[in-house]
Amino acid sequence: MITRLGIYSLLGGLFLGLFSGISSFMNADNFWVGLTLSRVLGEKKTEGIIEFFSSPVIQDGLDLFFYEWPLFVVILGLGSILLIISLFVRDH
Repeated sequence: MITRLGIYSLLGGLFLGLFSGISSFMNADNFWVGLTLSRVLGEKKTEGIIEFFSSPVIQDGLDLFFYEWPLFVVILGLGSILLIISLFVRDH
């Protein structure tokens, strides 16, 4: 099950990356260009998650994660982590 989730996450990340790349290459101003977690979740929800932690170091890391990284990079990273976990965990 974890392997399937990892493969689906990688495929979804590649799909988002492909459309984001095509849109930025064509200089189109649409939903795919600059898609980050903050645009998907919304500004209030993102700020609530970041301000939940009191440490400035954690807040800076989450700020980078939510506002700077493209969504396809986050999904590709999640898919890679799930595939690595599936190497060591056996489903029964």
